[in-house]
Amino acid sequence: MAETKEIQQAFPPTSEVEEQPSPRHDRTKISLSRVLALLRPYRWRLIVAAVLLVLTNGLGLLFPLVIRTLLNTILGQHNERLLNIVVLVLLAVFVLQAMLGALQGYLVTSLGERLSFDLRTTLFRHLQSLPLSFFDSRRIGELISRVSNDVTVLQTSLTGNVLPIISQVVMFIGSIVIAVLINWRITLVILIIGPLAGITTSRLGRRIRQRTRGVQEGLGEAGIVLEETLSAQRVVKAFAREDYEQNRFNTRMLKSLREALQRALAQSLLGPVNELIGFSAVVIVLWFGGREVLAGRLTAGDLVAFLFYLFMLVEPLVALSNLYAQIQAALAAAGRVFEVMDEPAEAVSNDPSAVELPPVKGRVSFERVSFSYPSPLTNGPENTQANRRVLRDVTFEAQPGQVVALVGPSGAGKTTTLNLLMRLYEIEDGAICIDGINIRTVQTQSLRAQVAIVPQEPTLFGDSIAENIRYGRLDATNEEVRAAAVAANAISFIEQLPEGINTPVGERGVKLSAGQRQRIAIARALLHDPRILLLDEATASLDNESEALVQEALNRLMQQRTTIVVAHRLTTVEQADSILVLNEGRIVERGTHQELLELNGLYARLYTRNFEDLGEPEAAVS
Repeated sequence: MAETKEIQQAFPPTSEVEEQPSPRHDRTKISLSRVLALLRPYRWRLIVAAVLLVLTNGLGLLFPLVIRTLLNTILGQHNERLLNIVVLVLLAVFVLQAMLGALQGYLVTSLGERLSFDLRTTLFRHLQSLPLSFFDSRRIGELISRVSNDVTVLQTSLTGNVLPIISQVVMFIGSIVIAVLINWRITLVILIIGPLAGITTSRLGRRIRQRTRGVQEGLGEAGIVLEETLSAQRVVKAFAREDYEQNRFNTRMLKSLREALQRALAQSLLGPVNELIGFSAVVIVLWFGGREVLAGRLTAGDLVAFLFYLFMLVEPLVALSNLYAQIQAALAAAGRVFEVMDEPAEAVSNDPSAVELPPVKGRVSFERVSFSYPSPLTNGPENTQANRRVLRDVTFEAQPGQVVALVGPSGAGKTTTLNLLMRLYEIEDGAICIDGINIRTVQTQSLRAQVAIVPQEPTLFGDSIAENIRYGRLDATNEEVRAAAVAANAISFIEQLPEGINTPVGERGVKLSAGQRQRIAIARALLHDPRILLLDEATASLDNESEALVQEALNRLMQQRTTIVVAHRLTTVEQADSILVLNEGRIVERGTHQELLELNGLYARLYTRNFEDLGEPEAAVS
């Protein structure tokens, strides 16, 4: 959609976003300009709606003039024919006003729905472009809250306020102009009282904005607990922690409630205070206008019309104060949305010089690769002393078709090595090459299209088995999906399910056993048909029968592919062409299984302990 493309321009890359100065006023000004920029794709709808709104309000401004004419002329002359004409005209004005109002209301409502759709799709697209390190330091529930709750607040506040502001401004200016023409002396009352309402609105509005951000943050924290608890119901029920989780959720919601009550207090004061100021003006006008009528400088019809216009002035003041409060809520929600949108995407996503990786044979080489995960105290890799160094000068090579195994103690950097090969993180030093091509120079999509990973805990979507397998290649036919299931030793249990290959697997594959989920993941990798295969402890959590079936499927998957295996059951890597032993981020030993046993070093100790603890392999190596 054209609007969707345009709205993405409202979220410039991080490098193009203005650095926000520290003064609060400047931050508010920048935020407001960015929020209003979200409406740019819908400017023509807004213009049409604004024109209709001006026409509607213009018709409304005629009503007091008609009453004035009625009192001053028609009733004074006892002209019944003219009275009938005026009444009919007035009815026609009301009908036209209602029709224009309905059309304008539809335009605004549809605009809001389009804005919400475009914002959420743009946010989702950007979230998918962010590096894995972003999600390492974020809670999924919080991100869900920003895509759902904050966008809803932003949509409601923005589309529900921009045109009403125009409406109230038109009513305010129009009423002042006509009031001045009727009697400029009485109009001076508004010019004296107006600034009082402005000061009240400004001070209470700042409090509303602060409290709204607190409400949204509290809802985000509650969303985290909700997402975690619902996704871990087996654990919650197994440990009888329902009350504990209820207390956790209540605590977060109470935080949001306290902020909401403080916001409600400020909002409840805003309108009545301005109403008090406005109606005080009405009392003064009645007193002063009555004196003008008694003095013969003002007719009764003029005074009645003036009071109508005064009410039209008071209403915009009250409405604008309430709208100001809602705008502050929108700015608070927008700040949380922009925080996500300002996060830089993966480096390669913005690299126009990246080329497509051609079909590869599968030669993988690491050349003095070093890597650190960012510390939670830092925002990036620049403060390396605060970061946790995981790999140090790692160098190895895997020839096409070879099986290279990575073993070592927990935290040695084995899984990290696989993540770096898929470029889920950016290395600090060295180079990773495939067929001699540095992966930093290629498009990530073309790199990952030729690599597949089978993790220890495969992720399945809540769709059918067929769709989970087809995730490996979206254009695969039903016959190809079934062939992949057969090759993965999965077809036997699939055919026993009620709907066969079309059976839904449930949330994260909860309806399947660990071994069944693993075979679905292998079928998906088979369908992906990679040149490079990564196995991350793919059989670690399986029983003996499931492990045998999975291992047989893996052996079929590994044929004629370069395979890098992470394993803590060292008996599964005895036949590897090369075994690399990692410890504290370095390769401390390398060779074949027999060579490493003869070396009698770390690998030999791990292998011996592996046999001693065969019933509980996790205690030995990870």
